[in-house]
Amino acid sequence: PRGAAYWAWCPAVPVEAVNNAHVDVLGVLLAVAGLGLVAAPAPGRRGREGAVLRRRAGGGLVLGAAVATKLMPAIVLPGALSGVRRVRDAVAVLLPAAAFTALAYLPYVLLSHGSVLGYLGGYVEEEGYEDPSAGSRYALLRLVLPGDWAVPVLLVAMAGVCGYVLWRGDPRRPWSGALLVTGWAFALLTPGYSWYALLLVGLVALDGRWEWLGIAVAGPAVYVTGQAFGSRGAVSATAYGAAVLLVLVVTAVRWRRQRGEGLGASLRAA
Repeated sequence: PRGAAYWAWCPAVPVEAVNNAHVDVLGVLLAVAGLGLVAAPAPGRRGREGAVLRRRAGGGLVLGAAVATKLMPAIVLPGALSGVRRVRDAVAVLLPAAAFTALAYLPYVLLSHGSVLGYLGGYVEEEGYEDPSAGSRYALLRLVLPGDWAVPVLLVAMAGVCGYVLWRGDPRRPWSGALLVTGWAFALLTPGYSWYALLLVGLVALDGRWEWLGIAVAGPAVYVTGQAFGSRGAVSATAYGAAVLLVLVVTAVRWRRQRGEGLGASLRAA
């Protein structure tokens, strides 16, 4: 019930998914369903390996449909591979996802003669992703780094987060890894559109770590108030900085509490 409330009661859902009818909500639905399918069974409920691989392949197809709907759900793919140790387990997800996406785009490629990407290149340039010194992107990185360093540091940081999820993630809860990757990607890229938050809200609803909702709120805050304050960069740095601080503080408190509970259980057992 709490997870459902995170989704249903979040203002971004009725505003962006219903009122503004952004297609992102379909991508979120497919991404959430795909992550549910690729989740490893609990230790006491392990079925035949063939059935598990078919389920993962089905999840890969659904994730491919999510990416074909809108490219952003591709960011959950590292989470879908949380804790995967065998190549065939990874291939069972990635190959169907790539095949579905490629086949979905094939008619457009054949008919458009290479213009299938549409305005994507213009969007990247317009939003300042190519030039870190422009706009309000990479706002937190630019607080502590020269603008030219923002993209390389972002790539290294995200590679580290993805590596952590792939190696230490829980295969029974791939949405937890997906939330970690998506949350930090948003925090470092600092996007300024409110409908992007739908994916993050959906992952929070699955995982339950409510502190990441602060990242989801930061984008709409920049989108709504950036012009009013005259500096989208300053608003972006403030909003995302506060959201990251919330994540770090709550994560530290939760870790200390869990550590204390584990220590207490060990002492009682002794």
